[in-house]
Amino acid sequence: MQKMFFELIQVSLGQLDCLDRGPSNEEWETLHEWSKKHGLTALCYQGVVKLFEFGLRAPQDLSIDWMAEAEEADMGGKEPQQIPAISHPLRRQLVERWLARNGGSLTEQAGDQRQYVPSASIVLLMLQAFEDFHAGRLTLKPVVDCFTLLQEHGKSLGKFRDGSSVPQMLRTFGIWRFSQAMMWAAQQVCLLPTDKMPVAPRMSAGHFLLDELTGGKKPWKIRLKNRIRKFLMF
Repeated sequence: MQKMFFELIQVSLGQLDCLDRGPSNEEWETLHEWSKKHGLTALCYQGVVKLFEFGLRAPQDLSIDWMAEAEEADMGGKEPQQIPAISHPLRRQLVERWLARNGGSLTEQAGDQRQYVPSASIVLLMLQAFEDFHAGRLTLKPVVDCFTLLQEHGKSLGKFRDGSSVPQMLRTFGIWRFSQAMMWAAQQVCLLPTDKMPVAPRMSAGHFLLDELTGGKKPWKIRLKNRIRKFLMF
């Protein structure tokens, strides 16, 4: 089922033409629920529409509900990227110094508002995902956002004004291994090419990360063990 969900995401992103097989009605329901759980309702509905061409149709009532939810999500618009609230005092201080050193060079004008340049966006995305992961609220949406950003800009991530690079800052902020896990997750979920990644993917860490995000509720002993492993690994 997880493989099918990843395939639906890949179809939605234009990375795959069709699913490996047609979902049953119950599986369509699960795909819908997972898309809502991970904040990917609108994206995955694009895949649902694309699959019509291959004769793979979700149940009519479900498709109508999914379409309405996708339209509602689209009406909400995309929120501008924010500076993450950093929980660790030392990491927070390092991020604040980095922001101060680079100032306005971290943003650029996009229409009537400013947005972070791609190099800064990927660092901030990794920082926010790291915080969300340790707070137990990370979903697959940042993994997809990571793919979208790197698919377009991964080969052209420039250095910052102070001369530092994306890999240097990921190391400095202590999220290097977590970023490697996110790259592996983006590769598995979205088929992100390795040549567009700012850091090499790490399979062991990425496998653990994906299992935490998609593995469902586990017995309390496993949850406790994984909580300890999470802090040791990342």
